[in-house]
Amino acid sequence: MKLAYYLPDETIDNSYFASLAKSDEYSCEQIYQKSGIRYRHKAAPNELTSDLAAKAALNLINEYDIDPASIDMLLLCTQSPDYLQPATIYQLHNKLNLPKSTNAMEINIACSGYAHGLLIAKSLIISKSVKRVLLCTADMCYKMFENSDMAQRILFGDGASATIIDDSNAYKIAQIICGTDGGGFFSMYKKYGGYANPFNAQTPSNTLTMNGPEIFLFAIREVPNLVRQILKANNLNLDDIDYFIFHQANLLILKAIAKSLKLDDSKVIFDIENVGNTSSSSIPIALKRAIENNKIKSTNKVLIAGFGIGLAWSGTIITI
Repeated sequence: MKLAYYLPDETIDNSYFASLAKSDEYSCEQIYQKSGIRYRHKAAPNELTSDLAAKAALNLINEYDIDPASIDMLLLCTQSPDYLQPATIYQLHNKLNLPKSTNAMEINIACSGYAHGLLIAKSLIISKSVKRVLLCTADMCYKMFENSDMAQRILFGDGASATIIDDSNAYKIAQIICGTDGGGFFSMYKKYGGYANPFNAQTPSNTLTMNGPEIFLFAIREVPNLVRQILKANNLNLDDIDYFIFHQANLLILKAIAKSLKLDDSKVIFDIENVGNTSSSSIPIALKRAIENNKIKSTNKVLIAGFGIGLAWSGTIITI
């Protein structure tokens, strides 16, 4: 896969949260035990979601010597837009100086968004609607949760990814499985700012509300089943997969999913310790870093599975 990522320069370690909490419950080591995270990245005050995505895309363009004029479809998966309207994808298109002939579409999905994006990109390539897709994921997760309660704040970091999908790799993406449970809408949502609850003088701070226990139960209920569905759809078994990359939500969830599937930890990629939860970017960032570290190698089969807000889940198998 041709992919790259971008993480902002500033990092926030656990001592910052420990100093705010002033409680043994949130000491540096307790935060690590709860989350598996030691530090996460924070965008600069003048960095927007479109900047994160553009920097990831430029890293990819430079690494693989991609001609921007060859990109005829631009996709952006985000839930932290620069402006409410129009979509942030147009800012990204402009910052990358792409041709006017390049189509652009935004995907409003969070933690399961990467595989959803691959589904759209692969479908466009196979149908010969386009020849080359640039799929970007980017979110200001740290900033979204900056004023939330401590249990949520410690988990999230800012980051972005960029992936090229074309004839050279579209067929290395296996059948993609997705699912939805709209009944879980309120287990993780932003209450204010839409037409259901507009902003007014009495509006509290506009943070995401998350029911942690519900999200945990959702993950360990749906993700193992998703993995089994992906394997069945592609006529493969667990033993056929070299590595598993799940959305890097937190270490407890990752360990619970691996245990449910009876996976050896050596086959599961854990890349949350120095990055945090970066929403739809967590899977591609973990994948690229594992390739850079020579853990995942050419011809390896990697099963990816995203899950989260919506509630939604998606996954597939990528042959590297």
